[in-house]
Amino acid sequence: MALTMLEIEESIHIAAAPETVWRFLADLHSWPHWWPGCREALTKDRKSLHDGSELVLALRVGWLTLKLQARVETATPQRALLWVSTGGGPAGRHAFFLDAKPNGTFVRQRATFSGAGALLFRLLRLDVATRRMSQRGLRGLKRLAERAS
Repeated sequence: MALTMLEIEESIHIAAAPETVWRFLADLHSWPHWWPGCREALTKDRKSLHDGSELVLALRVGWLTLKLQARVETATPQRALLWVSTGGGPAGRHAFFLDAKPNGTFVRQRATFSGAGALLFRLLRLDVATRRMSQRGLRGLKRLAERAS
């Protein structure tokens, strides 16, 4: 993998139906409650997430808070949420994929960064902090979704 590319992927099994998991994933107001790194998340139009939504995010990555502008490419209920971000760090693609299983939902989160910002992330060890933030976020999503089911 090139130094100007960075991919972080984490996954977790959640003992809750995809509908329940999606409810928290699609509700931006809930993000700071299950995703410790998320300080703020809102759509510019103040509507529910949908394809084309413009997001404003503040994410705490290690010692740094990044302000991001993002555009949702895919918001498919109970299946996938994908957005592309710019500003505040390396350009990136962020995705959550939900797969229904007989005993719950398998959730995979993937973040892919490119450009000089990815190299800077590596040099500042923010790649490690981003992986940790993803792991903690998935555990928080699991906790909330399982409590709600």
